[in-house]
Amino acid sequence: MKKFFALAVLAVSVVSISGCAAMRAAAARDKFIQNATMQHTYQRPCGEVWAAARTMLFARDFQVKSADAAAGLTLETEWKTQSNGNMITSTRYLFQGSAPTPETCQVQATAATKNQQGNTSMNRDWRMEWDLLKQVDIAAAQQIESDAKAAGEAARNQQS
Repeated sequence: MKKFFALAVLAVSVVSISGCAAMRAAAARDKFIQNATMQHTYQRPCGEVWAAARTMLFARDFQVKSADAAAGLTLETEWKTQSNGNMITSTRYLFQGSAPTPETCQVQATAATKNQQGNTSMNRDWRMEWDLLKQVDIAAAQQIESDAKAAGEAARNQQS
């Protein structure tokens, strides 16, 4: 009986340690992708990036409210309402871009979310930026994924 108990404790410990390692790896991978995405500069003119951003928003059923290249490259959507059971939320996006040079572009996506009570929160949506990056700059996205995988493996192999 003591052997069985000892084996059970060992098995639970191994699962717990491997679970923690997997969580560390996933967190490190996501953090790497987040940082790389938020700092990314497209090696393309903003016009090309903007066309892809509009297409991506339309594919997600967002209607573009305004796009103003003269006002610093902004693209804003209408509110999109979603229902999840008893909870109703509305979301809209503001994409802002800048062109460090005529041939490069930087993009920041901000999501505004409004709940049923009318409370609104705004946050930078790096995942939306990441989706855009994967569509517009495939080579850079593949490099980021490769580097993120390496960062995740390094975190997995760290001792707790």
